[in-house]
Amino acid sequence: MTTQRGCDDIFELISAELDGELPDHESSRLHAHLNGCAPCTLLTTKLARQHRLFRVQPAERIPDIAARVVAVAHPPRVGRRGWIRQSLATLGIFELVVSIPALVFGNDADAPVHVARHVGSLGAALGFALLYAAWKPTRAYGLLPFVSALAVFMTASSVLDVFFGQASFWMETTHLVELVGMLLVWLLAGSPRPRIPRIRRSLQTA
Repeated sequence: MTTQRGCDDIFELISAELDGELPDHESSRLHAHLNGCAPCTLLTTKLARQHRLFRVQPAERIPDIAARVVAVAHPPRVGRRGWIRQSLATLGIFELVVSIPALVFGNDADAPVHVARHVGSLGAALGFALLYAAWKPTRAYGLLPFVSALAVFMTASSVLDVFFGQASFWMETTHLVELVGMLLVWLLAGSPRPRIPRIRRSLQTA
């Protein structure tokens, strides 16, 4: 197909028109030219057909792997385990109440006020974390490192204090809250072992 020499600058207008980027005044100029130029009109028709073929295509079928990803992720274990959330809420409230004297009044055995308030802050933070896990069980896995670290270090320090006679065994039994809280968050969060390889295998076999 041949076109007139004066049509050379029209080609860019046709391309811009198909892309929806042609200004109104240039669009008027293009359509005025097309009304009197059969070759350009035919070219525009062919390009428009090809343009639609490239732009409008059936969507490729994508495998639904949502169920597999969720299955190997860390969904909260709710349902029949609803008692875990109730226990976490109870422990969280208990920890917050117990932490009030140290946090607000600086009263924690014979500890200095500054140290007592730090201890109270840790207890209040733990209580808040347990309450949050009970309220939002999907966040339990993310809270597990904090709760576990606090429980382990608190237990270790309590064992050392009892061993060296700096605290009595019965006084340190209050730290059982940390251990029980860690266990409950663990149960609610699911298994904490890494599952990244399993996720990758699921994606590869999808």
